[in-house]
Amino acid sequence: MHRSLLGLFGLALLTLAIWRIPGASAGQGARSWSRPGQEDLTFWTNHNGLSQIDVEGEVGFGDMARILMRRRANAPQFHAIRDRFVFRTQDFSRINVPDLSSTRFVAGQGRIVNIPSIKDGKGYFHKLRETQPGVVERTIDGRRITLDVRPLARLNVAIVDETGRPASARVYLTGADGLAYAPTGTIARYVSESAEPFFHSPPSFELDLPQGETVVEAARGVEYELARQVINLRGPQQVTLRLKRWVDMPARGWYSGDAHIHANYTAPHHQVITPEDVLTYALAEDLHIPNMMVANSSDAFLHDEALFEGKPHKLSRDRHILYWNEEMRNGGLYGHMCLFGLKKLAEPLFTGFKGTLYEDDYPANYVQAKRAQDQGGAVTYAHPGYAPTFEGASCRELPVDLAMGVIDAMDVFSNNPEEVAMELWYRLLNAGFRLGISAGTDSFTNVADHYVPGGHRVYAHLPGSRLNYAEWLTAYKQGRTFATNGPMLWLKVQGKEPGDELKLPAGNHTLPITVELKSRVPVSAVELVVNGKVLSPAPATVTIDRSAWIAARVKGPWDRLVLNDPEQRAHTSPVYVRVGDTAIANLDDVQFWLDWIDKLIDRTRSRARFSQEQRRQEVLNLFREARKTFEQRRGL
Repeated sequence: MHRSLLGLFGLALLTLAIWRIPGASAGQGARSWSRPGQEDLTFWTNHNGLSQIDVEGEVGFGDMARILMRRRANAPQFHAIRDRFVFRTQDFSRINVPDLSSTRFVAGQGRIVNIPSIKDGKGYFHKLRETQPGVVERTIDGRRITLDVRPLARLNVAIVDETGRPASARVYLTGADGLAYAPTGTIARYVSESAEPFFHSPPSFELDLPQGETVVEAARGVEYELARQVINLRGPQQVTLRLKRWVDMPARGWYSGDAHIHANYTAPHHQVITPEDVLTYALAEDLHIPNMMVANSSDAFLHDEALFEGKPHKLSRDRHILYWNEEMRNGGLYGHMCLFGLKKLAEPLFTGFKGTLYEDDYPANYVQAKRAQDQGGAVTYAHPGYAPTFEGASCRELPVDLAMGVIDAMDVFSNNPEEVAMELWYRLLNAGFRLGISAGTDSFTNVADHYVPGGHRVYAHLPGSRLNYAEWLTAYKQGRTFATNGPMLWLKVQGKEPGDELKLPAGNHTLPITVELKSRVPVSAVELVVNGKVLSPAPATVTIDRSAWIAARVKGPWDRLVLNDPEQRAHTSPVYVRVGDTAIANLDDVQFWLDWIDKLIDRTRSRARFSQEQRRQEVLNLFREARKTFEQRRGL
């Protein structure tokens, strides 16, 4: 079929009006938007790949959208009405279905063709399946539908890396019918931001596709270019996709991690993701440290508890270390923490969930954070919140635990707005605390339409060129890190790197600044942040006369390979500069956290759930003790 006709076909099945409805928020959960009993259509993952969806009759908005997202030509329209993986509307009237009778549709021989319609504010799918090749006409709801039925042909694909060795990858495969495909045995998912179907592929795969123009694309994490081949598939064909690096971070001693991944989550059923699946996507995303979570969701059921071993999983490779750890979750008062390097779980794994053994908001998060650190682990606060206020944040106990010395990092890059997290992080740094940057996707990989693991990642700088988990964790805890969703960013302040301290005598000092940026696509701003003040563009020198923290950041427009965010970002942890005996203690920011802790104390006193008053007083005393640290900083 001529390319222009294919383009018409790709657009014909669904064209969405671009509606921007304010107030939608991606949140941290996952909702199917399926009709009862239809969640298995598109919401939950399985190992069956993606060749067809067998549905007839009425469907929910989520299934209507996700089935139609399978058509590549629809991705831009769906991208425009989504807030990450959440649709800005669930109103079928916002979906425009064109006159299907005016277009010839390509169909695979023996494969289901899904035809959408909307009637009385409801969505429906009709299915057609033709067993013989050729051009045929059929009638649906009084409309004549023309189908160009194509025979199937076998496509064999091999993927190799920059050295020619077999490599796993994230694959986007589009058949001549305009639909996305995934082979049997793989897991078909959707990129949360671009609304494109993909699958994490082993180094080779094969499947049958309709004859005609076929597009195979492969990406591997954030350090590789997108490989792409267009094939005129007429019979059995072998294709090799060669991946090409645009940057080699391990060669410079930098290794990536994602602090917050759930292999299986959301409900006690559909717990289908195995360690082998996790290894596949760690390799496909070139994610060196996938930090896997044992955690509850809405009740006492602990997802993936059986996978915790207190050490790296046996499937780990030299450069890809699988480790099941823990997300410690409070039901709504204190916040959530992601723990690394546990030899045993920091119990209880959750507090404040009604109807469980841990209904009380007890103990405070401090207890589990200290238990993690006491066994050599690390602690970061997850998804800080949607507004930089006590009421709008979820990391409410963070300043307490930081003051008590049990927090190592903060997920500034996460499924919450980075602008919010940055403001809170800057205020903590301005109050004189040292806190490294972290990144965690909160990906639920047993849900088809959710965040992609490694879409946000934190890089830690190791002393050698080989990956070692203990050394990575040490660098992470020391703040020798930067976070990114694509660009690579390095900072030196008079030769010192993030996590270092530069000690200077009292007086004025002009410090040379080196900011190095590598990016696959252009960015719009390279900036320096000094004690919370943004200098744009980043200067070559900074003059200071008092102690300061200095970090670099970049941002830029959205790109197709920015998986979980509406724009590109990268941010380093700070270099700390000590000038004489001065301390970093911005009085406004110190007061901000004093007021914050007062609100936490008030809410704990009046609204928290405790079965014993002694428990309430124990938590309150902890918060008051942490408040003293901020009081002391006010006098510095």
